[in-house]
Amino acid sequence: MKENWWEGLERVGMRPGVERIAALLAQLGDPQTQYPIIHVAGTNGKGSTASLVTSALISQGYRVGLTISPDLGQINERVTINQVPIHPDLWDSLGHEIEAAGEILDDIPTFFEAVTALAFLAFARQEVDVAVVEVGLGGRLDATNVIPPPIVSIITPIAFDHQERLGSTITAIAAEKAGILKPGTRLVLAKQPFLEAGEVVRERAESLGISMVEPRVFGAVDGRGVFWSDPEMGDVTVPLLGAYQVENVATARAAIGVLQELGWISDIARVKDAWAEAHWPGRFQVVERDPLWVIDGAHNPHGVLGLINTLQRRPWNQYRWHLIFGVLSDKPGARMLEALLPYVESVTLTQVPSERGADPEPLWEQFQARKPITVIRDPWDAVRRLQSTVSPGGTQAVLVCGSLSLLSYLNQRRAFIPLTDSVVEKA
Repeated sequence: MKENWWEGLERVGMRPGVERIAALLAQLGDPQTQYPIIHVAGTNGKGSTASLVTSALISQGYRVGLTISPDLGQINERVTINQVPIHPDLWDSLGHEIEAAGEILDDIPTFFEAVTALAFLAFARQEVDVAVVEVGLGGRLDATNVIPPPIVSIITPIAFDHQERLGSTITAIAAEKAGILKPGTRLVLAKQPFLEAGEVVRERAESLGISMVEPRVFGAVDGRGVFWSDPEMGDVTVPLLGAYQVENVATARAAIGVLQELGWISDIARVKDAWAEAHWPGRFQVVERDPLWVIDGAHNPHGVLGLINTLQRRPWNQYRWHLIFGVLSDKPGARMLEALLPYVESVTLTQVPSERGADPEPLWEQFQARKPITVIRDPWDAVRRLQSTVSPGGTQAVLVCGSLSLLSYLNQRRAFIPLTDSVVEKA
């Protein structure tokens, strides 16, 4: 499938701003104006929340587009219709159309802008009833922010990440995330790990006259997933296993309440049924059972804290974890690994196969005296090593985390056979 645009023309990889994407979409007839949109920003939890909202809307009979980033191995996973990636032939056809439109512009769009335009164009051509759009980075200057006022704007937990682009303080980062807000939308604001972030978003919403809803119902989590007793749906279980999914599910539930008020959700029982089948890859995802293997996309300190919260709970605290860890060079890998060390028996450091992949040697030098640590630079070799040394039939388990790019590489290599059902809590 097409993954490169405007070959042979000079371009820069990542440049914030909506001017280029606006010009590109104008050449394509502004497809992003042809359907209602739900916009999802935040540091962590965007994908899980967007997926839950998408499945709820599908349960009501709507044709729903969803665009996310990054993918976990296949680029067309970034653009789905009713949770099915668009066909590779359609991807290529739209990609070539976008390339032709972009070639005549004075300022060549970026890769992410091309993919965003492809998503918007696919949704128009496939005649979706509504689209759920995940922000790529930040919000105010993100390519997705070229859309008209969405029917609902969702902001998930805001934490430190991408400080080099979004600012060094949590208030600066929150201001960038709050930049998606536009008059006429409705805001759903997740529970925030930093009070200052919530204050920034609330002030922005108030200044624009935007009504806001915050989650009120929070469930519990165990080896089955997130569960709670809902005033309208009764007893609900959502089979997403990470402890951090409690907040994502609560945020999605608050969004469903707003969509009920707006007339988009009329049969709440169907939402319950849809959520009982929920699945979101790469987020505390069990990919092997015996021995237990889990992959998790935690790639910043806040994500790692959510992962640790999960490891401390039953049934996961009964396992002796062996960690495969690789990060990108712009992430605080030492801080992340430091936090994980008390919860694992051994560490295999690897290198994400990307020009941004961090060299694992400095981490080995820093931590090798505190825990059994091995460096295996190729992630595939690291997986094969653990597969040969961690035996079934016991309490040993393997956790792979540190970067979504790491998981994407391993998925491309078909390192695991994914399991779509959850682990039943051990007696």
